[in-house]
Amino acid sequence: MMVVSSGGEHLLHNGLALLQADAMALSGPVIYQLREKGLEAGALYALCRQIAPIIKSSGSLFMVNERFDIALASGAQGVHLPESSCPVDSIRKAAPGLITGQSVHGPASALTSEKAGIDYLLFGPVFSTPSKEPFGPPQGLEALREVCRSVSIPVFAVGGITPDRACACIENGAYGVAALGSFLDAGTLPETVNRFRSFIPS
Repeated sequence: MMVVSSGGEHLLHNGLALLQADAMALSGPVIYQLREKGLEAGALYALCRQIAPIIKSSGSLFMVNERFDIALASGAQGVHLPESSCPVDSIRKAAPGLITGQSVHGPASALTSEKAGIDYLLFGPVFSTPSKEPFGPPQGLEALREVCRSVSIPVFAVGGITPDRACACIENGAYGVAALGSFLDAGTLPETVNRFRSFIPS
């Protein structure tokens, strides 16, 4: 289960990402990806420094989107890369201890990422989601299944993922699921994580 931050932390005054991190202690271990492209480097580093020890104490993994330098400096366990990011071998040389994940949109890019040494993949959008509508229709479960079959590393399904859709993603080969919109209410995050888990076969 991967929880992705809102992407709007720079617009908020209540510190949603920090509230989400605090809620991890009650939800059980997850992967938490901080995806805050609107924050300047200094603000992102400061937020990561606050979040990293909270996430670690909950037994969860803390991933920073794209900024491997900030991930390394702040004590995060890993970095999540866009499909069109800098080469992963360069990141491996600079930060060999970081877990690396990458977003992909098809079997070819999934295979390329696996050969480059990526640890896990994020594939989507599987279902319709407002944030991705400008880029075209969702890819669907059949495309998810094709990507999962093409690689041997874990694949997380993303895009329009709800608890009742999680089981179908797992049945089509996904290692896990990732979501953003479902976790915007930090106060209900533990219950939402448990609801996701109830739909995922053990």
